[in-house]
Amino acid sequence: MSKAASFVHPGLLHNNEDLYRIENLVKNEVYPSYGSFKLLKGKNEASFYYQLKGPFENIARAGEYGYTKAPSENDFKAAYYNSLMWSITKNELHADKAMEILRAYAGKLKKIYGPDDPLCAGLQGFMLINAAEIMRYTYSDLKYSNGWNLNDTKQVESMFRNVFLPVLQTFIKSEPYSNGNWGISVNKMVMALGIFLDDKDLYNSAIDFFYNSVDNGSLPNYISETGQIQETGRDQAHCMLGLGCLAELCECAWKQGDNLYGALDNRLYKGYEYLSKVNLGYNNVPYKVWKDATGKYCNWQTIGEAGIGEFRSVFEIAYNHYVYRCKIEMPYTEKVIKRIRPEGEGFTCDNPGFGTLLFYLGKPEKRKIDGKIEEYLSESYQDWIFESPQLKPVDNYFYIVNQGIKIKKTRISYDAGKYPYIEVKFLNFPEHKKKDWLRLSYSVRSAPEYWSFTEDNVVKKSDDIYIFDVRGSLSNNGTIFSSKKESITLLLDFGDIKGIGIDYIISKKEL
Repeated sequence: MSKAASFVHPGLLHNNEDLYRIENLVKNEVYPSYGSFKLLKGKNEASFYYQLKGPFENIARAGEYGYTKAPSENDFKAAYYNSLMWSITKNELHADKAMEILRAYAGKLKKIYGPDDPLCAGLQGFMLINAAEIMRYTYSDLKYSNGWNLNDTKQVESMFRNVFLPVLQTFIKSEPYSNGNWGISVNKMVMALGIFLDDKDLYNSAIDFFYNSVDNGSLPNYISETGQIQETGRDQAHCMLGLGCLAELCECAWKQGDNLYGALDNRLYKGYEYLSKVNLGYNNVPYKVWKDATGKYCNWQTIGEAGIGEFRSVFEIAYNHYVYRCKIEMPYTEKVIKRIRPEGEGFTCDNPGFGTLLFYLGKPEKRKIDGKIEEYLSESYQDWIFESPQLKPVDNYFYIVNQGIKIKKTRISYDAGKYPYIEVKFLNFPEHKKKDWLRLSYSVRSAPEYWSFTEDNVVKKSDDIYIFDVRGSLSNNGTIFSSKKESITLLLDFGDIKGIGIDYIISKKEL
């Protein structure tokens, strides 16, 4: 079924061309990819100082060996992240850390236990096998003293074939019993194993499952012609997991010359656009009760509300394929991308994450100017913190007190000497609101101070735009606002109002 006469290596999520592109995006600090790299670099699991939590002889997500879930997931992520860091930085300490983890588990791991062992084998295994694929073909002992050798090939292949593969095959041979994300997670690992082990039959079996399996995890059983997903009526997190895993499977096949992205008239594309539209809050999204392969999940009457708008790092991979490789617009997915870019890590080992680094194929974007406030909130509220109701003492009792609409963002680099004017544009602006809704804060001699601005301080105003001049403003302690660059917290407190729409908050040199 495969077009490829032989397998391309490395050839799972990343081939040599990809690794070279990623390296240069970082070397040249190209945005938005460099923003995603900084998130990767900041992870403990991406450090060559990472302390191995295992290896474990047995791993599981729950049950008797459930205690191994978090530490083994962290170990597998560390292997993958350090393999990426090695490829990007060429620092052999990263390579040696990835090899340490791979060798440790290949030498000890014996069994994956249930109750959801297919997910453990599929999701965690996919992270580990991507690390192994990179290290095997970029860190050979022919060039590096601690590099991948023949014994590594024997032990790592044995681990994947004898520990991971039996769990996956048992699932595939069983009657359907789970939601579709299980079968997809299993199948992406089967495809990865086929490539890593140079096993054509295994690889082709993954393609056959993708198209033809009666399981909920086949493409036609997971995404309908309208784009609705088998788990749409359940919740949104599992939909994102499922589509992310499908995209990862398609990306591996793409590296081998097979276009599964285009299968069934770009069915995956339709799934992403539908998922994006649902999670952006559109009300006109078609939905019908799904008849699934198991007969157990046929009573979800409406779109699942749980997790709506809580975007995971699974959108860049598909967006970059369809938009940049295929020149097909994805208007709703693009709106999501603008809200979440740069993508950070995936959720546990569900998906690799960091898609703005790993899969970005677009043109360089203009880099944000250090010291200039540029918050385009109509596109994204990324890193903003929303105030929730709190317990507060009132008349010797603790009441649940509504704080009103209060949001803040910390660690904003702001140079008031260069950009003294702060402009706020609203999409709507209620009459009944607090007058001093804008506050800036930073620490002075290790203590936070606050600069409040009321509408009386506005230096220029139109129907929807308010501009403030921070020069000469005094804090709660009488301190004049700094004319040097500071790391500030930006606070907006509108009080007890029904709702408000904010277009942007920017700083400017002049009116």
